[in-house]
Amino acid sequence: MITLYAFGPMWGLPDPSPFVMKTGVQLKLAGLPFVTERGGPATAPKGKLLFILDDGELVADSTFIRDHLERKYGLDLDADLTAVQRAQA
Repeated sequence: MITLYAFGPMWGLPDPSPFVMKTGVQLKLAGLPFVTERGGPATAPKGKLLFILDDGELVADSTFIRDHLERKYGLDLDADLTAVQRAQA
């Protein structure tokens, strides 16, 4: 099970961080089971949120998290995009 460490709901949003929300959406798109826990800079590998814990491996930064998920689980979250859409993304 993947644990996504985030700030938690605030201002009527699931999380105030767009990076946390992006990673949450990517996990949902991938169909990977995950839970969200509140975290803080003191427990974060780079001293800031966001990060995940995946089978004992800590991964910080939304870009590195996506790379980790695609590599480990054989995913391509852009599989349905055309070459132009991939370039724009």
